[in-house]
Amino acid sequence: MVEEGHTLSHQLKRSVLHMAREGITATGIARICHCSPSSVIRIIDEAVELKSRVARLPENLCFDEFRSVNSTMSFIYCDAEGNHDIVAILENRLTKTIREHFMNRYTNRERATVKSVVVDLNAQYIKALFSNTRIIIDRFHIVQLVGRTLGNARISLIKKMNDCHCKEIQDTEGTLAAVSQGFR
Repeated sequence: MVEEGHTLSHQLKRSVLHMAREGITATGIARICHCSPSSVIRIIDEAVELKSRVARLPENLCFDEFRSVNSTMSFIYCDAEGNHDIVAILENRLTKTIREHFMNRYTNRERATVKSVVVDLNAQYIKALFSNTRIIIDRFHIVQLVGRTLGNARISLIKKMNDCHCKEIQDTEGTLAAVSQGFR
């Protein structure tokens, strides 16, 4: 029921892992299971075994960043085909960290077997690491960029219009009022 030298039961550990898969936070799981958040994190860490190096890099990779512990940004890459297995997660998204990860773990020949990499718009390091690779920009990031740009333009225009009812709008309103009175 409980491993020797441990205080948390196997059933509790299974419950913690189940709740973690459901997306409940570590503090939420700790509150429900009456244990500490650090125990929850330790249980999850023991269950998740991330490899530092796969035997063979997939031919097609996906790279992205995500917000991780303490609101820092981490780097993740996965197999773009099949079941989209995570290949590795790096503690940060710095170009130096990413370059060192690939350069220290995979030879030039191994990296040359990668045919394509799906990325966001911030991937200046790819050509140096993967010389024979087609770079594919993720359409989600393109749509996000266009939406953000249009939103900023709209906000800028609204601010301009609201600046003391800028002169152009006042002139237009005056002209419209004069024209509408002329037709009465």
